Amino acid sequence: MGEPAYQNVADAIRADIEARRLIEGDRLPTVRELAQRFGVPTGTVAKAVDVLRANGVIVARHGRGLYVRSFGRIVRSSPDRLSKTWWGEGNSIQDRDTNGRLRAVHVVVEEAPASEEIAEALGVPAGAAVLTRARRFAVEDRIVQTAISHLPLDVVAAAPAVGYTGPGPGGIYARMAEAGLGPETFRESLICRMPTSAEAEVMALPRGTPVIAVTRRAYTSTRRCVEVNEMVLDSSAYELEYILGA
Repeated sequence: MGEPAYQNVADAIRADIEARRLIEGDRLPTVRELAQRFGVPTGTVAKAVDVLRANGVIVARHGRGLYVRSFGRIVRSSPDRLSKTWWGEGNSIQDRDTNGRLRAVHVVVEEAPASEEIAEALGVPAGAAVLTRARRFAVEDRIVQTAISHLPLDVVAAAPAVGYTGPGPGGIYARMAEAGLGPETFRESLICRMPTSAEAEVMALPRGTPVIAVTRRAYTSTRRCVEVNEMVLDSSAYELEYILGA
């Protein structure tokens, strides 16, 4: 069997981009115009557009149409990104990932009741107040990740700057380390799933694009969990790399 019609359309548009008949920033014809060009229904073109958006080849700008976009995947390389020698010297973990690319972050800090799972991890009663740090990370104007960190209030009292939207060089781990509560080990668990409607809306995900849900727990030298960080990554924007010794 041959390729589905929508894949043929996607391949033809990609070929135009690779041959530089379309270059980054160019506006594509409308879905209707593309349907006429390829002699297919508009629904077929819409599926092709979803494929190209999921691969970061084109972007939809609300009310303005479709544009060519070249978005290199963000390489999230572990364990180096979490090394104490990195954030301990005042560097940002996200800067390790983006390597100088234009990046923006929106931070909301507040107290909220802990869920049973978060409470158990942090060693506080279920429903007890914890500090939450909700962030949205955008790279080159594209929201690629959301994250919510949960921290016990006694940690916040010992390192008050973790409650600021801008905690300073090295981020919250550096401030916690200054208070003697810095993380020594991390544990991350990952699952790939379809996004919730809210996640899809926040990150403007094309239909059918999965996300990578990462939960990280930070532990002190005494094995106390001092942070639970729940992250959601746009799977089409990231490459996850793990460098492990034999």
